[in-house]
Amino acid sequence: MVLEVIVENIREASEAEHFGVDRLEVVSAISEGGLTPSYGVIKQITEDIKVPAMIMIRPHSHSFHYDDYDIAIMQEDILMANELGAHGIVFGALTKSGEIDRDLLENVIDWKGDMDLTFHRAIESAQDIDRAYNVLREYGNNITQILTSGGGAKATDSIDRLKKWVADSQADATSFEILVGSGVTVDNIGMLQETLHNSQYHVGGGARVDGDFSKGLDIAKVRALQQAIQ
Repeated sequence: MVLEVIVENIREASEAEHFGVDRLEVVSAISEGGLTPSYGVIKQITEDIKVPAMIMIRPHSHSFHYDDYDIAIMQEDILMANELGAHGIVFGALTKSGEIDRDLLENVIDWKGDMDLTFHRAIESAQDIDRAYNVLREYGNNITQILTSGGGAKATDSIDRLKKWVADSQADATSFEILVGSGVTVDNIGMLQETLHNSQYHVGGGARVDGDFSKGLDIAKVRALQQAIQ
């Protein structure tokens, strides 16, 4: 079982490691949904923290469509993350028409080398989420997990779709896993696990003191989240 939490800096990463978190998603600007962290943050975390770190690759929050200038930046950031020893990257991209951007996805798969790849919640912004999911299934050998709520604002809003997708992932060991996220808290993770029997959960504000990203991780919440999925 994997509990992944969002962190923005070395202090939070150190807390997460001390509390026994299984994996980190490292971002900046969480108020904008999470953007690429700085070189300094990535370097500190990869050098000092043993917990696997997934680095957000997202140059702006305007949309999930990226132009050539954005793509050049993303390529450099992916190569940097790899050179610094990151465990993996977190990425997602759509075309202007709301389809999975296959060309960019294929480039990212090439650029990332041996790093893990999470395709993030850009899938929730696709024109047709089920079609987008089926496209991503074609790349199942190259995508480690999809971070998704199943289409709803919160994971608890899309239980039926999540159940299907989790069942798909469990039936095909060569494909990606489902990383359930968005609105996951101590109050609902037990129900989600009892219903989905999933292996991975992603938590943001649900692991924080008062649910506030300006405050640190809450050890009692982290422990309760871990216990709920054991």
